[in-house]
Amino acid sequence: MEKKYDVKEEIYKCSKCGLCKSVCPVYIASKNEMFLSRGRYIVLNRFFNQSEIPGRDFIKNLDVCLNCNACKNFCPSNIDAYKTFTLIKNRFNYKFSFINFSFLLKILLNFLRICKFLYRIFPFKSIFINTYIDALFSEKVYRNKNVSNKAKKGKIVYFEGCINKYINESDKNASLNLIEDIGYSVEKIISLCCGYPYLSDGNLDKYKKQISKFISKIPVDVDYIVCSCDTCFDTLKRAADFFDLKSDIFSKIITIDNFLKINNYKFPSDYENKIIKENLYFKPLLRNDDCYLPLNLIPINKKGFCSLAENFFMLKHPYMTKIMSDALFLSNEETEGKLLVTSCQLSKIGLIKRIKDNNSDSPVMSYAEYVCKLK
Repeated sequence: MEKKYDVKEEIYKCSKCGLCKSVCPVYIASKNEMFLSRGRYIVLNRFFNQSEIPGRDFIKNLDVCLNCNACKNFCPSNIDAYKTFTLIKNRFNYKFSFINFSFLLKILLNFLRICKFLYRIFPFKSIFINTYIDALFSEKVYRNKNVSNKAKKGKIVYFEGCINKYINESDKNASLNLIEDIGYSVEKIISLCCGYPYLSDGNLDKYKKQISKFISKIPVDVDYIVCSCDTCFDTLKRAADFFDLKSDIFSKIITIDNFLKINNYKFPSDYENKIIKENLYFKPLLRNDDCYLPLNLIPINKKGFCSLAENFFMLKHPYMTKIMSDALFLSNEETEGKLLVTSCQLSKIGLIKRIKDNNSDSPVMSYAEYVCKLK
């Protein structure tokens, strides 16, 4: 892997120009040069030149990153910081890390699964009213059981992922409804974790095993693999580059909005009468292209207006999360009376937390849920 992508060579390419300062959300909020790609490359240069082993504090410092790769788009040398730092963490991180956040996430998801079970039982539901649990588990879209018998356009695998499996069943329902409304048959639903917790930790061995499980579950005659979470989509697609995989499966992976776009899905013309006008779409940090949006869904494209949940930043760095959220997020006045939409399931969780922390009542939906509500 590193013969093809030489980490040392990438680090030497950094000219220390500082253009990444203007786009790095962590630096903008903290003003700490060591949270900037340039500052980290300066230190890494010393390690490679003097053949030193990075210490625990520096490895932890590498993790204070949103993996948005905004710096790459501004870098004159086109350095892929996300890939570089992941490879460095893969080489050194587990010598210094005391907490396995992949395991911690599994505990959290199973805890939420228990809460979801209790939430559906009438006597317990009243306990959760107006709480995070209520916002997470209240059903917005139900499964359409009257599937059309019209000729099918093709076969689909829907990648559910772990968040929809444990928490956001409404997004899964909405995605499946949309896929079938267009005229495709859902051949299989895959509920695996995409592997992002391992990628975020720099544990490439486990990440590769997770991708191998994913590949083994895909039927050979499937037309598309649809993801309704941008983080899942980015993680699955990124594996082809990390491990130099040639399988044509990766060319079939597509986001739900792009799936609607290539199938010429038309948003209802009278949606203005059904929902609040001028709602906000929060573009996930890991997304590079534009989302296929209805006219009244205004995109917030600035890097850093994220939920800070996309790479489990809230779990790992709660203090920095507070600083960044206060510095970069929209105010209550800017979100008041608007519905908040995102195409990442982790981002949805983070948006709900931010809204609740601010004592705001702005509703939060996933992209698929929102589009289904337009019908």
